[in-house]
Amino acid sequence: MKKLICTLAALALCGVAALAQDVIGKWKLEDGSAIVEVYKNGDNYNGKIVWLAEPNDAEGNPLKDLANPDPKLRSRQVLGLNMLEGLVKEGDKYVKGNIYDPGSGKTYFCNMKVNGDVLKVTGSLDKKGLIGRKMDWYRVKE
Repeated sequence: MKKLICTLAALALCGVAALAQDVIGKWKLEDGSAIVEVYKNGDNYNGKIVWLAEPNDAEGNPLKDLANPDPKLRSRQVLGLNMLEGLVKEGDKYVKGNIYDPGSGKTYFCNMKVNGDVLKVTGSLDKKGLIGRKMDWYRVKE
């Protein structure tokens, strides 16, 4: 009986550890400007902006995607915008996706890795991640 209880306890702890490494959930950008909710869609992981520290422009209107290179998309709101798309899980990493920066209107290659409550995000000009920027996003606990 003791063996059974110990085994069940060990399995429960493994489940908690695995859950803690899951990318699905809400993540606050390192500068505190936004929260992105990462979700799974089929085999891909995407992320949308669900909170902004400053959601409105100077006139009090919702922020728009004004820097977008496509004029047709400049009227869409930044809040609710998908900024992560197409990431796939490979081992303990999420790779081969794209990250969109609404501030600059540029899209970059993206790779991510969960390290506890920190999401290590790399946006780069090349698929290998050699030329780019690394950011830490922090898990939002609800």
